[in-house]
Amino acid sequence: MYTRDITDFDQGTLIDVRSREEYDLNHIPDSINIPWDMHLYYLDDLMELPKPLIFFCEEGYRSGLVVLSLRTIGFTETYNAGSWLGVMNELEDPKLAA
Repeated sequence: MYTRDITDFDQGTLIDVRSREEYDLNHIPDSINIPWDMHLYYLDDLMELPKPLIFFCEEGYRSGLVVLSLRTIGFTETYNAGSWLGVMNELEDPKLAA
């Protein structure tokens, strides 16, 4: 999914679900890190974050699992944006973000 297809993208929260080690190597500025296998421990925090919640990882698989899990328990404004590099490229290229 492209970030330009997400309603109110610019008001939402970017969440990187890669491991802490992957995140520390390189990440999108202002994104937060919640490792995919720990996301259920952060439900209260996720409810308080600005919506929509935009999840991404290395290729989109782990973020897809997180979005599916959260939608199953009632979260609605959750999106799988796929690869963190794809999201970063969209943010840096005005033609892609438009």
